[in-house]
Amino acid sequence: MRLDASVIPPSNRVRMTTDCNTSLLVLQDRDMNVQRIERSLAELPNERATTQGKIDGYTAEIEAGRQRVKEMEVRGKSIEAEIAEVENQALKYKNQQLLVKKNEEYQALTHEIESTEKKTSELEEQEIELLYELDEARKTQGESEVEWNEKIDAEKRFLGRLDEKESQLNSEIDAARAALAQVKGEIDPPSLSVYQRVSRGLKFPIIVALRDSKCEGCHMRVSASVEVETRKGTEITTCDNCGRILYWDA
Repeated sequence: MRLDASVIPPSNRVRMTTDCNTSLLVLQDRDMNVQRIERSLAELPNERATTQGKIDGYTAEIEAGRQRVKEMEVRGKSIEAEIAEVENQALKYKNQQLLVKKNEEYQALTHEIESTEKKTSELEEQEIELLYELDEARKTQGESEVEWNEKIDAEKRFLGRLDEKESQLNSEIDAARAALAQVKGEIDPPSLSVYQRVSRGLKFPIIVALRDSKCEGCHMRVSASVEVETRKGTEITTCDNCGRILYWDA
């Protein structure tokens, strides 16, 4: 596809072998640079959210581990309290034995004492087992917290780098836009119009070489007429497959 030369005054026709390698290619380069910076700035909120999500996840792991240890400690205190209660009950039974006179009552209290002593023994075994588990849980939690905190610190450092990146990009974007505006002002309106029309419908790069009869943008073979016009370099010629602007690469 090529543009109708009749709509472009002869003095404004683009000699692609010269201008496309300079003004239009420079325009494309600066345009792509602006888009790159804008794209990077647009991605920063998601990068921050992802990083903060990791920090929140690691923090939650720490809190969950601490909660497990705390629950075990509470359980241990509960067992201690239950042991004390059972021992107090056993002591009451023993005191009552001193006061009873009937053998049946004495034997009944003896049975109750034996039951409380058995219960105390079971609770003490549970307490010892829990103490071992608690020691292991505290050790594991301590080691895990070191690892989680290292990961948290790493993600916080990354957040700091994102802040630095944003500051750098913000300092670049104004200069990049100014450079883009400058080169746009140096290109004749008909050529700029073609460039803007093509850029609206295609992904960059939109100005590519024609090499071995193929467009370097879509890698498809162009028609003979398009190749002839591109070789001439007297008018802006576009690929008849993808619509990109072509220049001859001898």
